[in-house]
Amino acid sequence: MFTLAHLSDIHLSPMAPIKPRHLLSKRILGYVNWHRGRKLMHRRDILDLLTRDLIERKPDHIAITGDLVNLGLPEEYLRAADWLQNLGSPDLVTAIPGNHDAYVRMHPDTSIGHWRPYMKSNEAGDVLQATPDSGFPFVRRMGDIGIIALSSAIPTMPFIAAGRFGKTQLEYLAKALDRLGHEGLFRVVLIHHAPLPGQAGWRRGLRDAAKLRDVLKAHGAELVLHGHNHKQSVRELETVSGPAIIVGVPSASEAANGPTRGARYNEYNIERAGNGWHVEMVGRAAAAPEQVLECERRVLRKR
Repeated sequence: MFTLAHLSDIHLSPMAPIKPRHLLSKRILGYVNWHRGRKLMHRRDILDLLTRDLIERKPDHIAITGDLVNLGLPEEYLRAADWLQNLGSPDLVTAIPGNHDAYVRMHPDTSIGHWRPYMKSNEAGDVLQATPDSGFPFVRRMGDIGIIALSSAIPTMPFIAAGRFGKTQLEYLAKALDRLGHEGLFRVVLIHHAPLPGQAGWRRGLRDAAKLRDVLKAHGAELVLHGHNHKQSVRELETVSGPAIIVGVPSASEAANGPTRGARYNEYNIERAGNGWHVEMVGRAAAAPEQVLECERRVLRKR
């Protein structure tokens, strides 16, 4: 059995020091929003509680689907790199960026380039499908598990948190799904934005969601993991190879209103069953006082 843990929307706090010149952009609105409430919503103590629990459970691999930072400040990327290193080695952790990680246009060397070891193919994945010069998508293979990691992160105008893959990534995805499927692998697709049309409004949605849906339907996938919406959701998409299970996870740092917290991560226990797969999802949520408890156990694919 292979255990894959998934968390998303880290929104690492506390906020890094900010200089006046950093606010001469879209960041000024994000800075105001942070101090008007988001700093109370995304708490480092909750994130640390959840990640300690995750590390203690020793999954075989960890997937992070974006939004590690808040305003795209240079110091934020360095702090997020430190957080990733504390979570696990690049062999254990795969990460992709979210819209907050592309909050403003920056050179990769001074932004997500600091996370590059966690955002590139491993040797076995590169044999299956070489990574394009753009760096995304990339493939990682761990035994019978194949991960295809895409980036929907693009800089946008104020009040817009939309994403886009573009033709090159979608064409790569189609070829990778076919190749991994031919090898008999359990195919996991990692994206940040909710992948299906209608899962998010125009301001927050994936611009080419319909095209992505069509690729998944035509080429097949077993599991699609995303974040962005900050809530738990499970959907099925019928594909040429059977249903693709599409799961969104809440933010890993979010404090919900009321007596319970919203922060959660999911584990997927994956094992081959004859010509198919058995997949069980286990939700782990932060709960007061200083506890992480199982909040859901659900079979997504039966033997």
